[in-house]
Amino acid sequence: MNLADKDRLISKNLSRISVLNDNYTDKQCEFSGEFVEEQEYEYFKCFLSKLKRINEKFVARAVKEEFDNEMREIKQHEEKMQEEISKVNHHSGPCIPGAKKIFVTAEGNIYPCERVSEISEVSKIGDIKKGIDKNKVLNLLNIERYSQDRCKDCWAYQHCTICIACADDTKNISNKEIEKHCWKVRGGFEEAMKNYCTLKELGYKFEEYE
Repeated sequence: MNLADKDRLISKNLSRISVLNDNYTDKQCEFSGEFVEEQEYEYFKCFLSKLKRINEKFVARAVKEEFDNEMREIKQHEEKMQEEISKVNHHSGPCIPGAKKIFVTAEGNIYPCERVSEISEVSKIGDIKKGIDKNKVLNLLNIERYSQDRCKDCWAYQHCTICIACADDTKNISNKEIEKHCWKVRGGFEEAMKNYCTLKELGYKFEEYE
């Protein structure tokens, strides 16, 4: 149990884990061995709690929330799995810019979310005076056109999470940036599938995610 779980002001709040990423930089983020060990240990305890081996009160709530979101998404993907991809399609990464949330800078520029760079011209979808530019929104929706030859043969196509935040070099939508994130997306989804399959083989029922 971490300190956030004990604090009377925030103990009832939903928590999410967020670590530094290396978007918009040439430097790769590095984490200490101690950090990785502690994180993996919390995931291990989360597994045990799902299998009723330990009480979930011993699992950091932020880890449990992240794990539950991951399993919920996997469950949804399993239910929506298609044997074939339709001729007209797009991988599942991009959201609809401006539909669910927006990010407004101090200068009044509008971006689709907080994950993109505030100095990016290509990610800017408008400003508070002129409103949202529909053409810029459409441009951000169809980022697959920059990598479609590679994307259409990818085994993780329907589970891709790459959006403009991973495709933007602050000036253009870049195939190089998209390719840089591909292995992370595939690796992350593969690990999530391993966790899901392991729990399923050990008899865990996923009713709570339905």
